[in-house]
Amino acid sequence: MKAAKIGLLLLLLGFGGVVETAFAVRNKIGIGPAGCRVIRGRFYGPSFTFDAADQREAVPLGTAIEVDNAFGGVRVVQGTPGEVRVSLRKVVFRPTEEAARVFADRVHVEKTLAGTVLRVSTNRRALEGGAEDVGFETHLEIAAPPDTPVRVQADHGQVEVRDAARADVTNSYEPVQVERVKGDVTVDSRHGDVTVADVAGTLSVTARHGDVKVRDVTGAATLNVEHGEITADRVGGLVVTTRHGEVKAGDVRGDLEVHGEHTGVEVLGVAGRALVETTFGDVVAKNVTGELRVKSERGSVEATDVAGAVFAQASFDDVVLSRVAGPVDVAVEHGGFKGHGLEKGVKARVSGDGIVLEEFRGPIDVDAQRAGIELVPADALVDPVSANATHGAIRLSLPRGSRIDLEAAAQHGEVQVDVPGLVLTRAEGARASGKIGGGGALVRLTAANGDVRVETPQAVAAQNPD
Repeated sequence: MKAAKIGLLLLLLGFGGVVETAFAVRNKIGIGPAGCRVIRGRFYGPSFTFDAADQREAVPLGTAIEVDNAFGGVRVVQGTPGEVRVSLRKVVFRPTEEAARVFADRVHVEKTLAGTVLRVSTNRRALEGGAEDVGFETHLEIAAPPDTPVRVQADHGQVEVRDAARADVTNSYEPVQVERVKGDVTVDSRHGDVTVADVAGTLSVTARHGDVKVRDVTGAATLNVEHGEITADRVGGLVVTTRHGEVKAGDVRGDLEVHGEHTGVEVLGVAGRALVETTFGDVVAKNVTGELRVKSERGSVEATDVAGAVFAQASFDDVVLSRVAGPVDVAVEHGGFKGHGLEKGVKARVSGDGIVLEEFRGPIDVDAQRAGIELVPADALVDPVSANATHGAIRLSLPRGSRIDLEAAAQHGEVQVDVPGLVLTRAEGARASGKIGGGGALVRLTAANGDVRVETPQAVAAQNPD
């Protein structure tokens, strides 16, 4: 018992040492775009703010701006033609205002105009190289001429860029906001949310550990996101690669492509084709003009109002399709399939749960393992049907005016055909063959360990009053 108590004490002391070390590392190490580096300053305790005098720089037409800043925000807004105005706000962490002011007086903006590029930064590197251990932030606001190309390299500070010709932003540990850009936009963000709006060109976003919101992008948007939610509205086209986050996309005015892991996907409006692949998440797609291809491992698939063909795969959950104008191809493992208003026929392979098709048109080729099949055509059946069920029953509702050659078989079950105008050509045991409406398309129904029933819609309705 005494040895156990000593062991527990040593374990607690060891855990305390780990926590203390982690706290020290957290306050002394910064991980940003440049990798892991030691922070030479104390960013806690009393702080004092000082505003430096604005600096102005005359620039030729078309001059681009490149900003490099760490531990402070960067804000780029529209200014006057031919001039760049730079404002610096300094926040210094010192015990007294006097001591903070002395250090703040040493902090200044550095500007270099080389050809058609104006580089803006501060003298942070020189100050961090001294013996003093002072924490300080440098917040830059830059008023640039209209339609200026902007590039920002930042770390530990919020970044805002507005009204630029194009924008290229790299940042970490704070949010990024980019709005009203006439050209292309590129954003690389770590540990901060990203918001981009009103972009006339294309958009590329790489983000880790932060949400991404995108809207009103004329060109195509490419988003590579890990551990963050994605919302995209009114984009020219959309390609998403993501892990551990949800995707919501609306009014995609081109093709859509989503590759996700541990991701749920909701799509509301695609003008082109849509491809969605994900794991451990459900997929909902509505109002797709082109072809829809969906694969969800351990998740459900629901699609409504698709003008093109639908190819859907799911496992451990169901596929539900409504109002599909094109042909349908479905594969489900450990789940079921329900379809309503499918206009151009269905091919389906399902195991684990049943197949229910209502108000369908076109040829049918379905197979259900360990489940049953229920078929209700939208009107007179004139297209071929092949339905095979193991360990499940098959029920076909046959409307008036149907013209078919019927072949039905039930191994270890019964065949029941109760429709007007049936002319039997064969009836023995659990098999039946015949013609309805003078014959036509072949309808083959085969069940193993289940019954086969062919009835009128009125008989089906009487058995299912709800």
